[in-house]
Amino acid sequence: MEASLLEALACCYPFHQVAEVELAPLFRSIHSRCFERGQTLLRRNTQQSDKLTYLIAGSAELRRSFFDRTALRAGQTPALQPLDNLLEAEGGQIIALGVCHTVQVGRDLIDRCMAAGSPQDYGVTTLHESELADEFLISDAEVEVDWMSRFLQSTLAQHLPALSIQQLLARMEPCSVEKGEAIVRRGEMGDAMYVITRGMAMVKTDAHGVFRGREFSLMPGDYFGEESLVADAVRNATVVMEVAGSVARLDRMLFDELVRRPLLRVADDALMERSLLAAMDEALTILDVRFPIEYRRDAMPSCRNIPISLLRARMNLLPANHQILVTSQGGRRSELAVFLLRQAGLDAYLMQPPGHRFSRVDLMHAG
Repeated sequence: MEASLLEALACCYPFHQVAEVELAPLFRSIHSRCFERGQTLLRRNTQQSDKLTYLIAGSAELRRSFFDRTALRAGQTPALQPLDNLLEAEGGQIIALGVCHTVQVGRDLIDRCMAAGSPQDYGVTTLHESELADEFLISDAEVEVDWMSRFLQSTLAQHLPALSIQQLLARMEPCSVEKGEAIVRRGEMGDAMYVITRGMAMVKTDAHGVFRGREFSLMPGDYFGEESLVADAVRNATVVMEVAGSVARLDRMLFDELVRRPLLRVADDALMERSLLAAMDEALTILDVRFPIEYRRDAMPSCRNIPISLLRARMNLLPANHQILVTSQGGRRSELAVFLLRQAGLDAYLMQPPGHRFSRVDLMHAG
């Protein structure tokens, strides 16, 4: 795809919330198309359900009827959102007023971008030295930590089954890392989770990204990279060893088996049936982690909205004694939310997709 088209798409919703360097690796499968004056860009009920269309260059017109028309110009509101959203809300068709360029983006790709753009992948929760028992600290020119004991105190390990932890520790691959060597790089697709086992590392974020160039230190026992695997997203930071040391690596396949599956729980029929009466259930919370503009379009009744990018900061607002159902409409973002919530000790589940016999989405549209 031409650089100019990439720049134009990077201004559109929701890609404007993601650094352009993080978008580029994901945009290889995007399809662009040119339309001549008078041609139809899109009609209601003919859109591809797995793709969204953006107006990247030129002008078009949303025609609801012969007399009811709205001009759309690339780069201006409301053309910064998917054209599909306009048709879903207002109907009609979109006609080119001159030469136009559009791109089609897979919905799954958008989920990946949103997960990549949310400040999750390297929001590492670390334990301070004051939280460690004395026997875990050894003073010998520099502080070293028993990485395994420290890892077992982490929120991730505390919410995994004992058998999964045993297999995880037994099957992780030890890797030596030199001083100054990058363990992972920003913009790469996530392929493994890592635990620092010896030495110190530094997380370096992009100056224009969500962390504004902040840096985070990692000690033995700290882990990173797991959320990019859940979201199937690119890394949003680079991790570099500060001193020569080592890491333990868990590849994607083993991660899915030992970590993702135990933590990513799906609601059963009984829980889905309870969700139909969520407004009267004092022990149940329905959560939608999409962005507000998406949430407003087809929000479920009695549903709370906390965008995935804010979930970690607002997790304390969720009742600790509730069962939490995350709507499936957010795709990968919803899966990541369940993972984060369960990792934090909350009883969270991913709701069944539309089409399930107790789907609230189907009932809402049917009414």
